[in-house]
Amino acid sequence: MALKSLRLKTAAVASALAGATLFAVAAPATPAAAANAPYDGCPAWALCLYQHEGGTGSKAIVTPPPAGGNAAIVRLHSVHFLNGEIADNQVSSWINNSQCSAKFMDDPYGELHPSDLDYTETWHWGAKGDYGAGTSKSYVNDRVSSIHFYCP
Repeated sequence: MALKSLRLKTAAVASALAGATLFAVAAPATPAAAANAPYDGCPAWALCLYQHEGGTGSKAIVTPPPAGGNAAIVRLHSVHFLNGEIADNQVSSWINNSQCSAKFMDDPYGELHPSDLDYTETWHWGAKGDYGAGTSKSYVNDRVSSIHFYCP
């Protein structure tokens, strides 16, 4: 009788452990674990714009002109974040993975004298800008509407 009781207890413990292991394997990842890292996924020779501060939220990938002294203005009314929203006046952070300089402007109507909001120099791969609350440039948040590139 004692042997039968021991076998039942052993079986119950084994079943409980197997169930706990199965639950741990089948449990979905937490939202924090599934989220992208800040400034994630910006390819080389691109400027990535992020909809939220700290390189988070949906991103828009802007490809500067090729090297060789070319200058170009990209108006953000024609650039979309990956979630489909227009990037114009919605940029909260960026990373520059190109050799180009980029001047960020508030130029909603394409006027001749736009407001310069921010700047990154040439040859500064990985330079970042953040316009979130509490940053020194929080006044720039959601004001960028065009980018002027110069690529040496």
